[in-house]
Amino acid sequence: MNASQPVFIQIQTIIENSILDGTYTDDDLIISTTQISRVYNVNPTTAVKAISRLAEDGILYKRPGIGMCVAENAREKIFERRKKAFVGTTLDEFTAEANRLNITTDELITLLSMTIFNKG
Repeated sequence: MNASQPVFIQIQTIIENSILDGTYTDDDLIISTTQISRVYNVNPTTAVKAISRLAEDGILYKRPGIGMCVAENAREKIFERRKKAFVGTTLDEFTAEANRLNITTDELITLLSMTIFNKG
């Protein structure tokens, strides 16, 4: 955990990333709030807040007597929300900074290609 954003949001992101990467799929039982608090050394209330927010967003649902499970189409919901955020915020900031630095479109494409292929 880091101080750059609230811990419950970091936990939400960790769980969402686990859904995006296929660790959890539709109807899978996720890690319990007790396990979350132990694994990440956070207050149980923080873990509950993260899980509650994911449930409010339709990413998780409660299976009585079992625990919290991944909702149908959760991966697609996360993907679409993050894609909108990326295009709406990250990409706007990225292009604004490129313009401030007078980076041409060709330079930008080259830099992006180098970054993608060096990490992929």
